Parts: sequence; structure tokens; C-alpha cells
Amino acid sequence: MEPNSGYCIGNQCFTVFRDVGDYSTAQKQCRDLSGHLMTVRSSVSHDVLFILLGNFTGRYWIGLNLPTGCPDVAADLKGFQWVTKDSESDFFNWVPGFDSSCSSRRCVSVSREDDFKWIQEPCEEHREGFLCEHGIKEPIAIRMPAETKYVCVSEQWLQCVSAPCEHMCTNTHGSYSCSCYDGYKEDSKEPHRCKRHCGKEECVAECDPNNKFQCFCPEGYITDERGAVRMCIDMDECQFFYCDQTCKNTFGSYVCSCHGGYTLVNEFRCEKNDDTDSDGGSEGSGAYATLLPTAPPVTYPNPTRQPSRVTVGGLVGIIVCTVLFVVLLVFLVYHILSGKNKMESAGALKAPEGETHDSSDV
Repeated sequence: MEPNSGYCIGNQCFTVFRDVGDYSTAQKQCRDLSGHLMTVRSSVSHDVLFILLGNFTGRYWIGLNLPTGCPDVAADLKGFQWVTKDSESDFFNWVPGFDSSCSSRRCVSVSREDDFKWIQEPCEEHREGFLCEHGIKEPIAIRMPAETKYVCVSEQWLQCVSAPCEHMCTNTHGSYSCSCYDGYKEDSKEPHRCKRHCGKEECVAECDPNNKFQCFCPEGYITDERGAVRMCIDMDECQFFYCDQTCKNTFGSYVCSCHGGYTLVNEFRCEKNDDTDSDGGSEGSGAYATLLPTAPPVTYPNPTRQPSRVTVGGLVGIIVCTVLFVVLLVFLVYHILSGKNKMESAGALKAPEGETHDSSDV
């Protein structure tokens, strides 16, 4: 039986086993491994819980139970005992609102979600796993690269204890392997990290549960609103002329190629070969490149933010307003010009009248 995680302090080593079941099964399997369910009798061992279960959800059995009788509310351990058959403890971490009923035999489990408080439960309940404690004479340490840290229990290697995996980690003989949750893939530049992955023309965007307008898409995708759902739509990078000659769009990326007689340089530029005739070769026979970090700077929508959108109704409204503005402007110019012509006509009529009066006075 392989542990899922582990940690050692001095001559004490602690391991996590998942997918087990009830308390009795956990206790038996831990004894079969020459250990016992973990005792959390000090603040130091309590801190180890954060290391062991920091990446796991659900409840895990520890070595504290009430074999017979009713709880003793006045006692520090409430009448419970450690599986080592003693009642000594320098540390107590009961959940508030302790249940003092005598309904059934009680066992204790902890979880990250409850801040590792001690919660009593029926021992027949099935939990996500258990924590096992081992005493060894000499901890085994094996040198590995600086970024790889692990501890050993007997001859079992537990590299995942402090492995840099962002999502999931699997122990292997002498090493570990990282993997990602569904909808993600390993980052080619940093294999221990994961990044969003779609792999098709469109997929559902990952949105902040507290802010439905804050959505994220994989690289090479932009968000598109579909009613109450926001989708990630593949962006055609070839429209931005990243490639010198030939460009092929792919899901979340693109591919550059060169005509015959040219060589792909810096993953996007095509340079003519010195020893090749200008009419030699055929189109599309050059090298290829994937997503280009060194491509010339081109401004395009940020794939991880929701772009601004103009609906069909909004576009029609803009056109109608523009037409009305132009008609109003023409009407205003016409009105001004008409008024000017009337004034000139009136002036022309007054001039002859003035001349007539002058001649009669003479």
C-alpha cells in the first residue's frame, strides 16, 4: 500500500493514505505497516497536519477515540484515548460545541476545511483516508536536485511532500511526476505548473464565482457572451499577419511556414536561402513554428479578459443617430443660406427706392 504524502521530524514520520474507509479498517492497515494512527499531542505535530493535508480535501482519521462509556466534558481529552493506550497530551484542539452524548462509540477525524479541529464521529463512518505515524531509528535522506525535497519512511520515497507540482503529484521510484486537473495542461516552459487548455474551437470560460464578469480563457482564446454563459472562442492569429509568408491557424495557437527556397528564422520570419534559385521549391515546404513569443508586437484583444462588444441593435442605433445628425446639419446650413439670400434681396429692393426719392428732391 503506497502513501499519498509524508513528512518526517526527527525519528517520527507521518504518512497520508487515501480512499480507505471506516476507523477500524484504517487502524488495521496502519498496524500492518508497522505504525499506528497519528497522535497529535503537541503543537508541532499539529503543524505537520498542514503539510500532510495541505493539498487534500475531506476528513481523515487520527489516533484518538472513545472506546467505551460516555465523554467526560470536564477532562482535557474528554475521556478519549490515543491509540497508544495513554491519555497524555500537551495539545488539545476540540471543535467548539463538543457533543457529550453517549449515543455511540466515537472516533476523531480532521480536515483542512475545518482548520484541523478535532471532530468526533461514529467510527463506522467512511472517511477519505487516515494519517499514520511511524517511529524509525534513523531517518533516511537521499540527495536530489535542489528543487526536489522529500523524506523517506523505511524504503518508501515520498518526493511529493514538498514537490513543486501546482496541481497533482504522483510518487515514483526515486522521483515524482506532476499532472494537471481537467481543463488544464502542463506548461512547456515550467512542467510543474499548469495552464488553461481548451483543445477545440470553443469551450466554457472559467469565471470568478464572486464576479461573473471576471472570466478567463486559455492563451489564444477570447471570451464571448452567450446569454448567462461566457465561452472561450479560438482567436485566428493569422489575421494579425504574424508570419512573413504562410500562416495556419490552430486551436489556441498558429503555425508559420515558408515557401520553397526560404528558411524560417526567429520562428516567424522567412529568409531566402543563398544557395537556392528564386523559382525553386514549392509553397509550404519550409519549417514550422508554434505560438511565437518573439513575433513582432501586434495589438490584439487580451485573451484573458472580456473584450468590449457591440450588439446588432447597438450598431443600428449608431447608424440611425449618425443619419439624423447629418440631416439636421444639412437643414441648418440650408436655413442659414436661405436667410442670407433673403437679406440680400431686401437690400436690393431698398436701393432703387432710395434713388427715386433723391431725384424727386432735386
